[in-house]
Amino acid sequence: MKDPVHIAITGASGGLGRALVKCYAAPGVHFFLCGRNSQELEKTAHIAKEKGAELNLELFDVTDPQALENWLTASDGAKPLDLVVANAGICRGIGDDGLESPKDMLQTFEVNTKAMLHTAIVAASLMLPRKKGQVALISSQAARLSLVNAPSYSASKAAVRNYGHSLRCSMADKGLEVTVVCPGYLKTPMLETFTGPLPGTWDVDKAANYIVKKLRLGPREIKFPWILNRMIDFLDFLPQSWAEGMSRRFSFKVKPANEKKK
Repeated sequence: MKDPVHIAITGASGGLGRALVKCYAAPGVHFFLCGRNSQELEKTAHIAKEKGAELNLELFDVTDPQALENWLTASDGAKPLDLVVANAGICRGIGDDGLESPKDMLQTFEVNTKAMLHTAIVAASLMLPRKKGQVALISSQAARLSLVNAPSYSASKAAVRNYGHSLRCSMADKGLEVTVVCPGYLKTPMLETFTGPLPGTWDVDKAANYIVKKLRLGPREIKFPWILNRMIDFLDFLPQSWAEGMSRRFSFKVKPANEKKK
């Protein structure tokens, strides 16, 4: 979609969601933004208003299916949506025993997979009668290379990537564009919980500008930075034991919740 003017974004309280708002904000653009942090969501709204955009804000948890569906339906009823970005996501790490807690695992899939796919399904169903619109699902390079210390994050993002590719095929002859976005490491609050090697880290505003530019072309997938693309491609050609060894050596760790920066 070249010039979307009615845009819905989940997880707009900060990070990539806020950066995308900053890129798209302009006179004539109307945002529908949701998040869980009212103060941070207001900061995003301030950025959009300063650039002349109009918006509606909604506070709710994307894991509440009825709230998510009501929000998207009401947003589309107010302004037919051109672009929906399923962005909300979380990352949890493993414990000292090498395992995730069951609670963290379940929560990761609730947010990163179930809520994101629900967003995509509802958005597509609303756009279908018009035979026009674009859905962008924010996956991750972790979908292509399983992260040793964040297995559920990797698996949840892999599910999003595969689902997005399938949805794109099924919508191709119905006028809808579906794009999967696979960023690498971005300088966001989430990254503050990571320690260890983070090759090819991008500033979040740089990433958002790149995504917006690429989305105008309606591609199947947007994956960056090039250094991670090359690393992952290289690992795919290595013997399994070598690839696993390199993954362990260069994997980051996620700080426990009580060590995360405020």
